[in-house]
Amino acid sequence: MNELASRYALALFSLKRDEDKLLETQKEVKELHRLIKEDEEFMSILASHSLSIEDRLEIVENVFASIDEEIKNFIKIIVENNRAKYLLDIFDEFNSLVNEYRGVKEGLAYSAMPLSDKEIDHISKSISEIEKMPVELKNKVDPSLIGGIKVVINDHVYDGSIKHQIEDMKLTLLKKEGVNDEN
Repeated sequence: MNELASRYALALFSLKRDEDKLLETQKEVKELHRLIKEDEEFMSILASHSLSIEDRLEIVENVFASIDEEIKNFIKIIVENNRAKYLLDIFDEFNSLVNEYRGVKEGLAYSAMPLSDKEIDHISKSISEIEKMPVELKNKVDPSLIGGIKVVINDHVYDGSIKHQIEDMKLTLLKKEGVNDEN
């Protein structure tokens, strides 16, 4: 992660940890991340140098009128310092800091097609039981998987993809073929 995003994320983390509002803030930051990621045009407006900083701050004030005041002010500081293009990275880093603090493992769920939030939650719960600790997964699309899912958490790989199953069958067949050649 980029150092700038880490510094901003750490500032927000420290502020909210001292207020004992990490979980509330994490939920709000995740929702903001989702909304901003869905609207690329909004990000380019916040990062635009063709608009004055005052105009961009007014946009932040209007669009984020209902969010926590400190988070809104935090976003304004980022916009004022012309760092809006790092906003999603900052939110990602903040989420990682909160997860680390709470003892939640993070991982990636690779799939051939995008997964719904409900599917990701279901997979996260299943993997959490296996890992014996809470797990939070992000979905990454990998069309080469053909179907199924591959989950990667640190050094652990849980591969239920069709691509992996085909590779397993290929190895099994090659082994059998090698055994039959020896007879």
